[in-house]
Amino acid sequence: MAKSPPYGFLLLNGLMVAAALMLMPAAATAKTIVLGPPDPGAEHGFDYWYHGTQAAGFLYVDDTDPETGRNDFTLGNTNAGAENRADWRSQNFPLGPAAKGGAPITFSFSYELPDNVSSSDNIRVELRFFDASGTNFLAENMTPVGSASGDSNMTRYKKVTLTNIRAPRRAGTADIWVTANIFQHWTSGNARFDNFSVTTTARRNLTPLVIVAGLIVLMILAAMAAVKWSHRNRNP
Repeated sequence: MAKSPPYGFLLLNGLMVAAALMLMPAAATAKTIVLGPPDPGAEHGFDYWYHGTQAAGFLYVDDTDPETGRNDFTLGNTNAGAENRADWRSQNFPLGPAAKGGAPITFSFSYELPDNVSSSDNIRVELRFFDASGTNFLAENMTPVGSASGDSNMTRYKKVTLTNIRAPRRAGTADIWVTANIFQHWTSGNARFDNFSVTTTARRNLTPLVIVAGLIVLMILAAMAAVKWSHRNRNP
């Protein structure tokens, strides 16, 4: 009597192949998700960004020297005294899969400080985290540019990229806040900013692909075994 093809063995092999596929690194399937801010380069002027000045502080949407596009954000101050201040602040944006620390965040921006930067002068750039309502402040990631970054009389933009930032556990939204002479001293003239970006990554679900791949491998192995069994047990 001819033996039946070893389908149990084939099934086990197919399951082992599927398990191996599930253990493969998923880095190639990661995709970048842009979280914010709205209008990262002032292409819509003052829309989407809050702004304010006091006393001799100044700001404007500049179209003379953006890094890319038509515009950039400019702010600054040249007068001593804490009352002379200016700031740009983006509208809040949701953190998506990065909310509550669920995924790492990458924060980047470009800046140019065309005037002479005095010792201890810095513009402060903050990525701030809030709850889902956008009203309760939770934490911030602060970057000073100016004397702290060794910049002065710049003739081109410099890009800053901060990676692997984790939002607080209760965070659901964020904004970007750029300040001159508010938290840190600044009397060094103009500061230009462009191309703000807050992104995260998400991985696609590989389970359906793994199941399909395992079934295909199983079918191929079964077909090959059936053909081999047929040849071995063919009647003369």
